Amino acid sequence: MTVKSVLLVGANGTLGAKILDALVAAKSFKLSALKRAGSQTKPPYPADQVQVIEVDDDLSLEGLKDAFKGQDVVIVSFRLRNLEQHLRIAEAASAAGVKHFMPADFGSIDADNPRARELIPLYRYKLAVRQKAQELADKNPNFAWTGIVCGHFFDWGVKEGFLHAYLDKKEIDVIDGGNIKASVATLPRVGEAVVRILNLGVTEVTKNKTLFIQSFCITQNELLHSLEKATGSKWTVNKVESESFIEEHKKKADAGDAEAIEDLVFAVGQLDANWTKRADFAMKPLGLEDEDLDGVITEVVANPTA
Repeated sequence: MTVKSVLLVGANGTLGAKILDALVAAKSFKLSALKRAGSQTKPPYPADQVQVIEVDDDLSLEGLKDAFKGQDVVIVSFRLRNLEQHLRIAEAASAAGVKHFMPADFGSIDADNPRARELIPLYRYKLAVRQKAQELADKNPNFAWTGIVCGHFFDWGVKEGFLHAYLDKKEIDVIDGGNIKASVATLPRVGEAVVRILNLGVTEVTKNKTLFIQSFCITQNELLHSLEKATGSKWTVNKVESESFIEEHKKKADAGDAEAIEDLVFAVGQLDANWTKRADFAMKPLGLEDEDLDGVITEVVANPTA
């Protein structure tokens, strides 16, 4: 399938903006961004590069179907907080004749991971959307989906302290000795992977599959070494035992602490995210190579708020 029309849902978000940048830079697609009628935000591109398509604020099924008409591809990049919305988006995409659908999978952990689903509702939602997309593909032979799972958003995660490496304090929390390898990806790498997938189209590589990508697969001790080199400083290391950390933050999350949920994502994404051993590790099929850890960290340290 030659990709012509691509609509991005969530173009103004942290991830969506980088995906849109990659799509624009590719100069291969007719691009649109979905905008809720009540939203004041628009992509930072002129209309001849990115058309804005409006939908009702409730993201109704009929409104979404109208918005998706004529689109070859729909990509969803806003966070999966409301499961029903994301299920409707998938349903509307299939009903509107969209050929290729990319759900909001992406970050940190595979939704097939039992520990992630047990601890974190988000991953139960992600699996439900993945299953919905497959149900739709089973019923509609002209509809296919591709998911991307990329590990933690690395550049954003270091800048924001999500990876428990704190640039301002030069302090890091290290889980179980710091030698567990985990796949992580920069936001631009995710955008690059999206473009590679769309250039391939619906093929044996991409059709109704979840593809695993990375910028690199590193340990926390390797991250620490790179951070110390880039900052020219010795960092404080807090040793964390995974089981007690997870138990403590699960109790906080169950009590309504939203930050504790992010801490659980951090922990499980550090423990269960080595994609390099998976059969569906997609770096080679997508023509992607690892980035340079020290180069990425040097850029992050030099531009911590960019």
